[in-house]
Amino acid sequence: MLRGTRCLLAMLAASLVAAAVGFAAATAGAAPLETDHALPNPTDRARFLWEPKQAAFERLEETLAAPRDAAERSQDDFDVVFYDLDLVVDFPSEGVGGDVTMRAVSLVDGLSTVILNLYDSMTVASVTGNLTSLAYTHSEDLVTIVLDEPVDTGETFEVTIEYGGVPAGYAFQFRTHEDAPIASTLSEPEGAREWWPCKDTPADKADSVRIAFTVPDDLVAVCEGLLTSEIDNGDGTKTFTWYESYPITTYLVSTGITNYASWVDYYHPARSDSMPITNYVYPEDLADALIDLDITPNGIGFFASIFGEYPFIDEKYGHKEFPWGGAMEHQTCTSYGRILITGDHHYDWVLIHELAHQWWGDWVTCRTWDDIWLNEGFSVYSEALWFEDLYGFEYYKDYMLADDSFGYFDGPIYDPWATFSRTVYSKGSWTLHMLRHVLGDRDDILETLALYASEHAYGTAVTSEFQAAAETVYGGSLDWFFQQWVYGENRPYYEYAWVATYYEYAWVASDAGDHWNVMLHVDQVQEDAGVFTMPIDIVLETAAGETTVVVWNDQWSQDFFFAVDDEPTALAFDPDHWILKHLDEGTGVALAVYDVAGRHVATLADGPAAPGVHEVSWDGRDAGGAQVASGVYFARLVTDAGDASHKLLRVK
Repeated sequence: MLRGTRCLLAMLAASLVAAAVGFAAATAGAAPLETDHALPNPTDRARFLWEPKQAAFERLEETLAAPRDAAERSQDDFDVVFYDLDLVVDFPSEGVGGDVTMRAVSLVDGLSTVILNLYDSMTVASVTGNLTSLAYTHSEDLVTIVLDEPVDTGETFEVTIEYGGVPAGYAFQFRTHEDAPIASTLSEPEGAREWWPCKDTPADKADSVRIAFTVPDDLVAVCEGLLTSEIDNGDGTKTFTWYESYPITTYLVSTGITNYASWVDYYHPARSDSMPITNYVYPEDLADALIDLDITPNGIGFFASIFGEYPFIDEKYGHKEFPWGGAMEHQTCTSYGRILITGDHHYDWVLIHELAHQWWGDWVTCRTWDDIWLNEGFSVYSEALWFEDLYGFEYYKDYMLADDSFGYFDGPIYDPWATFSRTVYSKGSWTLHMLRHVLGDRDDILETLALYASEHAYGTAVTSEFQAAAETVYGGSLDWFFQQWVYGENRPYYEYAWVATYYEYAWVASDAGDHWNVMLHVDQVQEDAGVFTMPIDIVLETAAGETTVVVWNDQWSQDFFFAVDDEPTALAFDPDHWILKHLDEGTGVALAVYDVAGRHVATLADGPAAPGVHEVSWDGRDAGGAQVASGVYFARLVTDAGDASHKLLRVK
């Protein structure tokens, strides 16, 4: 190789895509580590977590999609403080009814009409307030109540509705197990109105709720909060009264009623303190449940260590088994599907998901259903954090990749096409995964979550408020990130090529020494989205070890340059999978020399090139092997990623 020719070809690398070309394709991720836990099956995630909720949502979709009318907007005129549910469950008729009292504060002057949600399938017998009968109507699934006198801003009022009937829909269900009856509820998204009158919106949390159920005396009624009394009525019934002293939204008010067997475990927030973990399961499932649910104390302790103390520490946590196909994060008492109790910890990820909801969904609740990813995406990501703590970062990466096994997500995360869907759950989780790396590291995403929680604890939040917390930690605007990943759709599709060329400055006395110059060319080729802006980790492998460079990619086509002291032997593009992406492999490269008239002189490379570093040299001869004359020539490089040319000076 001629020394001058090598130098000139090295200089060519400053403007060519590559003088030696390497391509890389997306990897599927390393095989899962040998652990006690297999990665969640995407089909299981769908059928246990979001498909039942989406089915319920679709039954309400037409109603929920309609613009709020004047009656619904009037609910913004008062803030619920307290609900008191005193209900009787009748198993033979599959009915429920009794009295529900709502205490609220007016947010306007002259409030005279109060509107609550209750399906027309239920019958209202009377409405009272201040011991006085109140005028009301019940139609179009709304109870419109005329107060006995108007109330002004800040004033408190109460109304009590006596009602009953057979709940329509799916929020309140009657089933059996081993010939024993069971009644259970799952009201998300807006099914509370199917079985009790309320202001049925996630935006308004009651400060507290009392829930009393009268049931046959051989059954147990389990609800949120603490059991304050269990009274044998002497008529073949018992009344179980529970009190939830923490703020709670309507869709989290629940019950499970059957011949439960129960036991108490404990979470110890401090050496001298303990909180009960009370589990209620079908007697026939007790042995398996004792095994499957025994990770709960450790789960609470882990999330308390990274998210802050368990939000309902003065009450309890636990589970109540129910016949639904999945699970539901009812506040302080998750409803857990029978199919999940296997006695072999197979569905630990579901238990962990629902436990994480006690922070993300119950402690901080999405204010609108458009923001549901703040509940669901956060809880899926919490699963990944749990398993990262158990098995390390490599398993964490596998966990994230498993949640992208289909390779696409439909629609945006915010205001999604399907409110409960893979996009909301899994792409929502991926968004936090990507944000973690954008912010810096694991501590930074946890700091963001802590700030977000501190500002909205026991309340509600929307996406823009989470973005504000992230921007505080980031120290600048993250609108570029949220617009493309939360409000936008799809993902980047990268194609890239790279060159590593040796620089030799032996004849330049002022140069400090030799080094290798690397050029990386990146194209975004997606046709279903605009250009994405992301920092990308580039890892160069050399004889001396690995070097990581972060490039800021914000154009459709972009070149990046960096130098290393040792010869690069490989280049990895986002090897830790911090970006939700597609990545393609190119294989073709052609490098030829032309004279100033544009005539072909010599071909230096033409054909496929494997990923890696390649050296190409020109010995000053033409295609026939003859030495060419001194003068100006041009080298032209054509690759799958693009093409470029550069002037060469041939000196004999």
